[in-house]
Amino acid sequence: MPAFCQVALPLPLKDPFDYAVPAGLQLRPGQRVRVPFGSRRMDGVVTALLERSQAKGIRPVEAALEAEPSVSEVMLRFTRWIADYYLCGWGEALALALPPPGGPRLEAWLEAADRPALLALAESLTAAQARSRGVLIEILAQGALPLSRARSGGLSPAVLKRAEEASLRRCTREAAPAGRPAPGPDQPPRLTSDQARAVAAVDAALDKGAGGAFLLHGVTGSGKTEVYLRALSRVVAGGGGGIVLVPEIALTPQTWRRFEARLPGQVAVLHSGLGAAERARAWADLAAGRRRVALGPRSALFAPVRGLRLLVVDEESEPSYKQENAPRYHARDAALVRASLEGAVCVLGSATPSFEAFHNARSGKLALLELPGRVGSQGMPRVGFVDLNAWERSAEAPDDVLTPQLAEALRANLAAGQQSLLFLNRRGFAPVWACAACGEALQCDSCSVAMTFHKEAAGPGWLRCHLCGAARRPPRNCENPRCGKPLLRALGTGTQRLEEELRRLLPSARIVRVDRDTASGQGFHHALLERMRDRQVDVLLGTQMLAKGLDFPELTLVGVVNADASLNFPDFRAAERTFQLLVQVSGRAGRADKAGQVLIQTRQPLHDCLRAAATQDFTAFFDQGLAERRDFGYPPFGRLAALILRGKDKARVQARAEEAADALQKAAQKGGLLVQVLGPAPSPLVLVKGWWRYRILLKSSSTKALHALLSPWCFEWKDRGVQLAVDVDPLSFL
Repeated sequence: MPAFCQVALPLPLKDPFDYAVPAGLQLRPGQRVRVPFGSRRMDGVVTALLERSQAKGIRPVEAALEAEPSVSEVMLRFTRWIADYYLCGWGEALALALPPPGGPRLEAWLEAADRPALLALAESLTAAQARSRGVLIEILAQGALPLSRARSGGLSPAVLKRAEEASLRRCTREAAPAGRPAPGPDQPPRLTSDQARAVAAVDAALDKGAGGAFLLHGVTGSGKTEVYLRALSRVVAGGGGGIVLVPEIALTPQTWRRFEARLPGQVAVLHSGLGAAERARAWADLAAGRRRVALGPRSALFAPVRGLRLLVVDEESEPSYKQENAPRYHARDAALVRASLEGAVCVLGSATPSFEAFHNARSGKLALLELPGRVGSQGMPRVGFVDLNAWERSAEAPDDVLTPQLAEALRANLAAGQQSLLFLNRRGFAPVWACAACGEALQCDSCSVAMTFHKEAAGPGWLRCHLCGAARRPPRNCENPRCGKPLLRALGTGTQRLEEELRRLLPSARIVRVDRDTASGQGFHHALLERMRDRQVDVLLGTQMLAKGLDFPELTLVGVVNADASLNFPDFRAAERTFQLLVQVSGRAGRADKAGQVLIQTRQPLHDCLRAAATQDFTAFFDQGLAERRDFGYPPFGRLAALILRGKDKARVQARAEEAADALQKAAQKGGLLVQVLGPAPSPLVLVKGWWRYRILLKSSSTKALHALLSPWCFEWKDRGVQLAVDVDPLSFL
């Protein structure tokens, strides 16, 4: 029996630690254990068993937290890859693969278990099992206790198993999560010829059983979801499992409805918006094989699906697949790795593929499947531009947000009994509260951003920071000590102001605003879908929460209020993201049997990005953008890593950033590594929540060179006053 084991702890440490295995304690890799760490006790995961150890001062494992491993051998290798590639601790990566914390509540014992049997069990425990007896008595006294408390409080795996035999947890086996729609019957539709070719290609890869990776490029409304459903149905019928990733939690109710209708009782939803009991139940169902398909945003990638044979990443180009805190993994790229380790097929789908994915398809790393036309008789929506420059120069131009062309289109669509959508990616009433005399805008005290004005039905309204959440009432006078004049006003337009204008323009219309201020609660998006289908809404207006994935059959007009906002971001992907956003929001129009129309308000009506989005000519847009990426060494031709240093003392952060950049430059030269060190420079958002932020950007044609430079260096960082974060393949440059 091995005398030692290695345990990975949820800390930013590169390697696991060696611990002694007490006599009589049987452990396996993937099992959760409690160990001493300094003066603390921590829970970790056994990663290996050892006959010998060279470490000094080895301490013993204190307890096993489960009888069977929670983490499979493949998941151990997968999380090790994440730790190595994204330069985080293995324990941090493993935390993603563990059952949800909290667990199902052990409640309603009189209904769920034989209370006398539980009491008899408690009384039968030996003196050595006194802690378990105490936990059982607490259960009987309280009538409810979280499973995590039962385990951490000392309820041993053996006693827990005996308690479960008394039906202790029977009450957690509910038929379906509360608040979910009951799906109706679904008959597979007839496939188009393009869909049939895509399904055949995926089926062939599934039949071979050797994995494979595809990029499914289909215009909005082309039936990508049906391709996923056909492949998943084949997998589940053969006893296998699948994972379907969607970019936003908001998209899960609609997606679940379609998948559950085709695969009744097989789809488990996993995301952070669920309660602890619901998440734990879904996790347990997947681990036990009671459900075969996991559905959710990026975290569902780590679901314990049995016999995984298919992994789908829908709308793979969405930036939400990139996690912005440690471990900073990208779910799209990690999905390809997990599929490879499992011998599963991975399908990346998008109407607007990322440059990285499409380049990989062009170079043969992904097999390209195309769906160039929409399902049904309707083609793509008609797209027109409204030149804001000409409108604003005209003497008649009012102080409104909507041009006469878009306003008239909204009136006509309402008169025809059709639904409309207006897209504006700014919440609040106005993004700036500024002085008309000196021009100074009111800034957040803790962040380097202007505060957004939010209007109230009554009262002066609020100024809010959308980074830290700080709020204050608008001042009467300018706070610039050189001004002080009472000439403050709201500048710019947010969704609140747009809603006000719409209600004046269309007084009889039923208008619904959807942004982070209004879309709250687990059932919001499902209720919105039902209201749209029941024709209880005439005009939707909102942010990018409405831009992707949602299917509104009766919606025929889309208006983009300001297409230029995202084009001016300090990011080499600004044009790519603008193209993706415009194509996605335009794709909400005319998805059923009625023709769709899109009107885009812009100050750059001749911009190549906007013109390509209007025609959905992704290939032309990609070819032009790819040439620019090649010239500057940006992905997919080069690799990037960002170092973000932050602290409360600005001068200290700047000094440490300069030291770090100098040290990295010298290390690259000494090691002969072709890595370009750019910076340091203040982040575009230099102050966030009271923390000063500086960035260093590393560029190289080789991922190995970046890892060779950063791997030994970043784990040795020691400065309590300045925190360091490493972001491999960054998507955000703010």
